[in-house]
Amino acid sequence: MKRQFRIIFSLVFVLFSLVTSGQSVIDNKYALIETFAVKANSVSVDNFGNFYVTGDNQIIKFDRDGRYQVKFEEVKNGKIGSVDVTNPFKVIVYYPDFMKAIVLDKFLTEIASYNFFDLGYTNVTAVGSSADGYLWFYDATDYTLKKIDVTGNVQLQSQPVNQLINKIINPNFIIEKNGQVFVNDTATGILVFDNFGAYYKAIPILGLQKFHILQEQIVYYQDDKLRSYNPVTFDAKMISLPDTAGVVQAVIDKQRIAVLKNDRIDFYKY
Repeated sequence: MKRQFRIIFSLVFVLFSLVTSGQSVIDNKYALIETFAVKANSVSVDNFGNFYVTGDNQIIKFDRDGRYQVKFEEVKNGKIGSVDVTNPFKVIVYYPDFMKAIVLDKFLTEIASYNFFDLGYTNVTAVGSSADGYLWFYDATDYTLKKIDVTGNVQLQSQPVNQLINKIINPNFIIEKNGQVFVNDTATGILVFDNFGAYYKAIPILGLQKFHILQEQIVYYQDDKLRSYNPVTFDAKMISLPDTAGVVQAVIDKQRIAVLKNDRIDFYKY
């Protein structure tokens, strides 16, 4: 009987050790490679693994190892509302107060701009880059997702979204990836369209200000945790962070993770 008790106790101890050591391995798998002092609101990663830190009026670009590359700064257009870095050769910066979107090249130099007031629109809430080099935006006046070319001509337009889902949405973020357009609304979730503007479904992840797509996973920072969601398998996971104190936002890429804090950005490899 004593021998059986010792065996059971040993198994429990081993299982406990695996759980605790497993958590330790997860927490300790990151190695800090760079840090940079900055006050910012968000961090993004492009398809090449470059990171972008965005403040009210500036964007700083870093390479995948956290090395400073270049800075863009502009105050005349108001505060930056959103940045789409999916295409590092055409970074889209949207200024909602002036309803203006500008396009930056890989050196964060302005190469084009869209003034939605001049194009005849009065309520554009979100914009994003399209895979063919054009621009997606949500027109809250007629509740449609539109794609325009460089001259402002409409190339594609969805059906009125309020009729499709029986709700009025107020999107804050648009991203196209893998032939799908993801339109984020904090109250409804992530609305998914195909790249022709046809509505597909809504993913009920609420309250997001930003997310990115990594290997078909929707990755986002929420409630002090980095999370991933697979819209095909419905698997939801939490990704441990190397440091959780004072985190504003975090993004992960292949073998790299960037953690934005109140006074700096930390870059890790794993």
